[in-house]
Amino acid sequence: MPMDRSQIEELIKSYLAAIEEEKRRTGLPIVRDEKTGDPLYFDQRELRLRYLVPVKGLTQFFEGLARGEILYTKCPSCGTSYFPPHPTCSKCVAETRWERISGEGELLSFTRIYVKPTSFLHYDDYVVGVASFPEGVKVLAWVKSGGASDIRVGMRVRLEVERREPENYYTYILVPVE
Repeated sequence: MPMDRSQIEELIKSYLAAIEEEKRRTGLPIVRDEKTGDPLYFDQRELRLRYLVPVKGLTQFFEGLARGEILYTKCPSCGTSYFPPHPTCSKCVAETRWERISGEGELLSFTRIYVKPTSFLHYDDYVVGVASFPEGVKVLAWVKSGGASDIRVGMRVRLEVERREPENYYTYILVPVE
């Protein structure tokens, strides 16, 4: 069951309290990773960011996610494809057109994330990968993983839209093709 916002805040609060206790005990801004035991430097300045980014030229991308589609842009003049989408071509400055990414791609690279930023502590360990698609784009996204050894370079993947909880927004993921 997904955590709600108050549960996430409590998890972060308890994590930070444990770090502060360790700092008081040792006098050092060093804590041990719970899984590996490796030392981690704890920055003493808290950085919480929330920001608004203008996306006027990219509205179609987000509307596509709400419809269950992942869109990219392609320049009609020079043929360059963009993901994430660009409203204008950075090579020839032509206005790009919207296309749908469909079909399967190939996983080029991946990494497992064990040590997460504080804002991602409420997620289990996850996998991030880069896949190449026939439309000429490479996509960086979380990879749906069922276990420790189910992902490999060269495997076939498809893009899917999912609603990320508890944040409650649409995003895209790479899903292994069986």
